[in-house]
Amino acid sequence: MGLLPVPEAYAGRPDLAQRGGGRGVKVAVIGAGISGMVAALELSAAQYEVRVFEAQDRVGGRIRTYRGGDTIIENGSTQRVNWDRDPHLYFNAGPARIPHHHTALLGYCRDLGIPLQVFVNDNRNAYFHDINAFGGQPQRARRVINDTRGAVAELAARALRHDLDRQISEEDLARVRDFIQILGGLDEDYRYRGSSSAGYSEPPGGPTPGRVLEPLDLVEIAKGTGLPWRVIFAERYDQQATIMEPTGGMDAVARAFYQRTRQFITLNAQVTKLQRLGSGARVTWRDRTTQRVQAWEADHVIVTVPLPVVGAIDSDFSPKVKWAVGAGAKLYVPAVKIAFQSERRWWEQDHHIYGGISWTNRDITQMWYPSSDIHGRKGILVGSYIWTNAIGKSFSAMTPAQRAAAAVADGEHLFPGYRDLVQRPVSVAWSNVPFQGGAWAEWGDDPDARRDVYPVLLPPDGPYWFAGEHMSHINGWQEGSIRATHHVLQSIQERVGSKQAETHPD
Repeated sequence: MGLLPVPEAYAGRPDLAQRGGGRGVKVAVIGAGISGMVAALELSAAQYEVRVFEAQDRVGGRIRTYRGGDTIIENGSTQRVNWDRDPHLYFNAGPARIPHHHTALLGYCRDLGIPLQVFVNDNRNAYFHDINAFGGQPQRARRVINDTRGAVAELAARALRHDLDRQISEEDLARVRDFIQILGGLDEDYRYRGSSSAGYSEPPGGPTPGRVLEPLDLVEIAKGTGLPWRVIFAERYDQQATIMEPTGGMDAVARAFYQRTRQFITLNAQVTKLQRLGSGARVTWRDRTTQRVQAWEADHVIVTVPLPVVGAIDSDFSPKVKWAVGAGAKLYVPAVKIAFQSERRWWEQDHHIYGGISWTNRDITQMWYPSSDIHGRKGILVGSYIWTNAIGKSFSAMTPAQRAAAAVADGEHLFPGYRDLVQRPVSVAWSNVPFQGGAWAEWGDDPDARRDVYPVLLPPDGPYWFAGEHMSHINGWQEGSIRATHHVLQSIQERVGSKQAETHPD
């Protein structure tokens, strides 16, 4: 309605150099996640003097891929990843997927030479499990999805009459019926009696035609409180094929950016204070290794770290911006992921599940099967991906051992004997991870906050600019971080260009 100051439509990477460049302009960037490294890459190319301050001893922010020998540190716990050291055995604890329409991230992957592979996001041979439906027995996704489609198509065919709100000719009505018949796999009487798409009780073989499964009853399907959402999951814009992942782990993205920007990044540099200085600002930071306190003065400061971290910095943001930072910090999702090593790939060998996701309304929510190293000897199974607030808070309050035990108990409902199939658990509760405070900002949990809080952080607050996934409408995705950062960089360049034009008029 024109009430929100939203960024312009995305037009690709900002061409800062061509628009006047930034020679002689200093920019401080807080945080070396993907947002901070994108800023460093683009600003340095335009001859800005840029420095990135990262509180941790690593770059990437929430891009975290764990392998054997790594250590997972949370507030109150430390876990050693006791997996075999094999390049195929890895766990993406943060971002794990790249949709085909995330063109900004894919463009950087292409330019930086990051190899990609297909990520199996939707697998119709995986399971849907709901304790309220089918006696609590897991069902193959293909059966639930196609029997739902068939039952709904039958209802639609019965409902087709001439007294619809929109008048349809007899000829068009017949065309629509034929379409629905094919869509739902209906018989000549427009009844759904099962479909090969839903699977077989006896698969077709050499001399035998096979026997199609009896259709699941729509009333029984509807008893599953989460099943409607799962049925349409792969149809959602952000989950539609093709989905990709970097070969060997998502941290390939962080490594590639760091290789190009490391000269601008100071690690173990915890920013403790931001203070205006004329039209610019002074950034005070503490070396977490030596405890030495230093400062750097810049014309612009881009704050890319999560809002819970921003709130812990001593700053002279305007009162309204400080209020917005505090309000937004409350909206971070306490997501939890739990992973196991398996000594054999039993999901492939015993259940013919090659990649994809099984769903359950038990607390673990999802199981992710690896898309890589198919038919390998061992594998890493993500035994739980939790993103809802109540369950996430509950699991975040547990010790890692308690989380693993709870995940194994829930897994038994999908795979009897599960506790003997998975070993060496590790977990990440994002609300407990230092310098994070949560997995992502979920503005959708509070429409009032998206309306009242988010717009406060969009424009600059003097020399301060905010970027990161929380400053986008693509929350929880690396693409959101990149596009929000591009918007800020373009805005800084416009301000710099205006000042240059005032100083050096034609």
